[in-house]
Amino acid sequence: MVGQFGGMTTYATNITPFAAPTRDRTGPILTTVTGGVVAFLAIVLIAAGAALFWVSEHKTDANGYYTSASHTYSTPTRALTTQSLDVQQDVPDWLFSTDTFGRVRIDPRSAGSAKPAFVGIARTQDVNRYLDQVQREEIADLDFDPFKLDKTRHAGEARPAMPAAQTFWAASSVDGHPLDWNVRKGEWSVVMMNADGSPGVSLDASVGAKAPIIGELAWWLTIPGVGLGLLALVLVTVGARGLTRAGAQQPAVLTPASTLSSAARSPKRLPSPRVPIASSGEEEVMP
Repeated sequence: MVGQFGGMTTYATNITPFAAPTRDRTGPILTTVTGGVVAFLAIVLIAAGAALFWVSEHKTDANGYYTSASHTYSTPTRALTTQSLDVQQDVPDWLFSTDTFGRVRIDPRSAGSAKPAFVGIARTQDVNRYLDQVQREEIADLDFDPFKLDKTRHAGEARPAMPAAQTFWAASSVDGHPLDWNVRKGEWSVVMMNADGSPGVSLDASVGAKAPIIGELAWWLTIPGVGLGLLALVLVTVGARGLTRAGAQQPAVLTPASTLSSAARSPKRLPSPRVPIASSGEEEVMP
């Protein structure tokens, strides 16, 4: 490239690319990968929350209980009891201050017997003391689908006092009225008897549980999941933008390598000086 500038000729003899230093791609890559991991966690939390919302809406009855079908519970002895139901002592107290942790409902009906049925829930130590030396059967295992009872028999000859007259029951039902119990800490047992304490207990009952904590847990999972999703979106966007910038090329810039005068690059021959010669009247041209 040749240009004229004030009697000087500019020659661009070299083309030198001028570019910024190469950007480090480590930061954008780590940001993008972190965004992907956060997005995965967000999907897991939102999916779990959605599943719990579905269960709480579609698997409960009109009163919010998860209820089993009605099954027959029977024993030829004087009482049918459950093993100790241990509600963990390390569960926070605030869960028991309301219905958050849950409620249990038992809806009994006498099956093929004219005797009214009694159902009660009490602390295991009180039940053991009440039924000491009383023949009874204890439920060792219970399956609802298919329904199956595994029972263990305890021998005894004593006749128990009227169950409804006892004061240690946390909740009880007589003559088919539903039992509704707010879950509390401790070791508890469920007792099924005839109201007069006679042998030959048989009743149909459905068992339900109400657990508002499931709906609350759904929110606890969904809200952080949405927050993590937004964070993942920001991280992936920032990382992708950084990778794009790191891969961009800087344009080449022409820099003049040398500037020489036109006279120096294309010298002109000057005319030879003329010297007058007096004798001949001619001018001698100096070589």
